[in-house]
Amino acid sequence: MTTETLMQVSSRSSVLLCCGSGGVGKTTASAALALAQMRAGRRVVVVTIDPARRLADALGVTGELGNQPTLLSSENGGELWAMMLDANETFANLVQGYSSDSAQVERIITNRFFRNISSSLGGTQEYMAAEKLFELHNDPRFDLVVVDTPPTRKALNFLDAPGRLVRFLDHRLYRVLLAPARGGLRVVAAAVTPIVRTIARVVGASVVDDAIAFFQAFEGMDEGFRARAQQVTKTLTSPTTSYVVVSSAQKETLDEAQFFINRLKTENIETAALIINRLTPDFGVSSDTQAAKSFPALAENANRLAQRAASERLAIAPLVAAVSPSPVVYLSLLPHDVADHQALSLLADQLSASKPQR
Repeated sequence: MTTETLMQVSSRSSVLLCCGSGGVGKTTASAALALAQMRAGRRVVVVTIDPARRLADALGVTGELGNQPTLLSSENGGELWAMMLDANETFANLVQGYSSDSAQVERIITNRFFRNISSSLGGTQEYMAAEKLFELHNDPRFDLVVVDTPPTRKALNFLDAPGRLVRFLDHRLYRVLLAPARGGLRVVAAAVTPIVRTIARVVGASVVDDAIAFFQAFEGMDEGFRARAQQVTKTLTSPTTSYVVVSSAQKETLDEAQFFINRLKTENIETAALIINRLTPDFGVSSDTQAAKSFPALAENANRLAQRAASERLAIAPLVAAVSPSPVVYLSLLPHDVADHQALSLLADQLSASKPQR
C-alpha cells in the first residue's frame, strides 16, 4: 500500500519522464501533469521528442513549438513553458558550447557527415533529447522538466544514449578516423588503413572522407562530450528524476509497460508512478429488473460494459502489483479526445485529485 499520490511524486521531482507505448496518452499525460504542477506554483517546462503536433494541440498552442522553450501561461506564481526537440539544432548548439574557435565550429556544422548524423543516425535524436533534458534541468528558470518520451523501445534508447556516446568515443574505429588529425597526417593517409578501406568499399569513399574531416574538426572536444555524457547519465538516474509509466488496459500496451518497468529495475530505477489510461467507466449494475425487461438492448449493453471493466481490472492487476508501493492513477475513457486547453484542464484536475490506492 502506498500513502503517496501522483502529485506528491511530481512535487518532489525535478524531472518527470512519461514513458509507455505509442497511443496510450503519454503526450496528454505529460501536458496535464505539467499544467497541474504549474497550478501548484512551480515553473514547469514540458518537452516532446515527437515531431507531431499532439503536444501543441493539447496545450492549446496555435503556432509551432520550437527548440527553445515558449512561455504559455502563468498561475499562482507558477509558469508553464513548452518546446519540441530539434536534434540538429541541439547538436549544433552543443558543438558551439565546446569550442571557442568559430572556424572549427563552422567546419563541423557545415560538414555533410555531421548534417547526416545530427538528423538521421539512429540514437542521435535520443542523445540530443537527453542532452536537452540536462540543459533544461540546469536552467534556473525551471523547477520541473516534464518529458514526453518516444514509445517504449525508443525510450530505452533515450536512457542508453549517453553511455553509447561514451562507448563510441572509446571505439577503435573512432580512434582510427581521428588518427590522421592527431598524427598530423593528411586525410588521405587514413584511407589506406584496412578498416577504413573496407568501410569505403561499402559506403563510398566520399562518405569516409566526410567522416574523417568531421572527426578532424571534432578533435579536442571529445573529452568535453565524454564528461557531459556522464553528467547526463547522472541526471537520468538521480533520485529527483522520476519515471511515470503510462499504459492502457490492452495486452500489447501492458506487455510494453511491464517490459519497460523490468528494464528500469535492471538499472536500479523504480517506477515512481503508474497511470492506467482509457479504462472502461464503471457504470455499476442495476438491480431494476423491470427496467431491464423494458429496455433489454440497453441492459445488455450495460452488462457488456460491466464485464469489460471487470476484465480490464484483472488484466492490469499484475502491472499494478509490479510497481507497488508506487501510486497508481486510473483514468476512464473520455467521450472525446483531449485536443484543447479546456479538456486538458479537466484531466489535470483528475490527476490532482487522485488519492493513494489501498
